[in-house]
Amino acid sequence: MGLERTETELSVERRSPSGATVRLSARFSRGSSAPTDAELRAALAELEASLAALVGEPEPATAGRRADRELSELIETYRPRQRELIDLLLEEGELTATEHARLREHLEATAEAGRGRATSGEPPAPRAPAASPAPAPAAGGRPVEELLRAYEITTLRQAGAVRARRQISYDEYMRLKAHFEQAVVARPAAAEDDRRR
Repeated sequence: MGLERTETELSVERRSPSGATVRLSARFSRGSSAPTDAELRAALAELEASLAALVGEPEPATAGRRADRELSELIETYRPRQRELIDLLLEEGELTATEHARLREHLEATAEAGRGRATSGEPPAPRAPAASPAPAPAAGGRPVEELLRAYEITTLRQAGAVRARRQISYDEYMRLKAHFEQAVVARPAAAEDDRRR
């Protein structure tokens, strides 16, 4: 003998702008007769309208897709020097497939131009000092200012990429993280001070 369904439940949920998940549900007792498809559709539409009144309309599915950035902006943002880093940025969703391809082509063209200079007798293009810094020390660690300068780190994301390449220790990464978190906290405080003046 099969199980007899005694009620039907409809639920809708969505993230609010604050990040909380809001769920609304409606239950229909089977009683003497089950709700019709039309009644369920009407109830679902009413739940969705109530949810929209609480947290706003859902964003279109295409809203999250941003336009691909130009090569110059990508170079300025990421300063690519290693293919592995570019691949990592793609895996983490920081780059679109098109942006990833642009950066790889740029990296390959730069490497090819460097090889061409070497065979033609031209002096090689000057390399940035941060291209291959010394390996990270096992303990202790370098001061934050030295790490920022040596690896040209301007964001926490860049610090994470340098850590992923094992060029800085975990302790150094945590100090960099604290540095950027303090900078975020200090900015509103400085703005408040400016307003008071």
